[in-house]
Amino acid sequence: MSTLMELAERGILPDTLIRFGIRLLDRVRLRTEARPDIETELQAKQDFLARMRRSPVALVPEMANIQHYEVPPEFFQKVLGKNLKYSGCLWPAGVGTLDAAEDAMLQLYGRRAELSDGMQILELGCGWGSLTLWMAARFPQSRITAVSNSAPQGRFIRETAAARGLPNVEVVTADMNHFATEHHFNRVVSV
Repeated sequence: MSTLMELAERGILPDTLIRFGIRLLDRVRLRTEARPDIETELQAKQDFLARMRRSPVALVPEMANIQHYEVPPEFFQKVLGKNLKYSGCLWPAGVGTLDAAEDAMLQLYGRRAELSDGMQILELGCGWGSLTLWMAARFPQSRITAVSNSAPQGRFIRETAAARGLPNVEVVTADMNHFATEHHFNRVVSV
């Protein structure tokens, strides 16, 4: 199995074989998680929720910094679209550029979160600020508080917000495992 995973990660396996493997792993996981009756299933769910409540919000956040958060923004400006969005894009019919796919995904986030102007919005794990800056521009009466584990990312978002004339952005640099605030928010978003 590890050899197949390595081949997939190196881009050697065709997509059809990768999809087949994913479906196979999904079936195995579903069988592993299956419970014989509703009571046992409910207990398993409650046990899972209890474990999640005890676990940290972010596992080993320092590894994310080492892997990519501390990479200079100039690198991402060369490989990502204009929004520096690296959590995924949306490619509906008619969308043919990376910039348009980033915009389409940001608009979908806004619709799904039912965002509207005047809200207090908290974004957890804001990356290079794609969603934060998008929300701030579209909802100028809203207050956006963005939390980043990365000082360079936070600095980049602050500078970009200032350059774009977006005074409704506040960036907090914090490990999510230790982040606390007294503020109340209408929406908490994370992508």
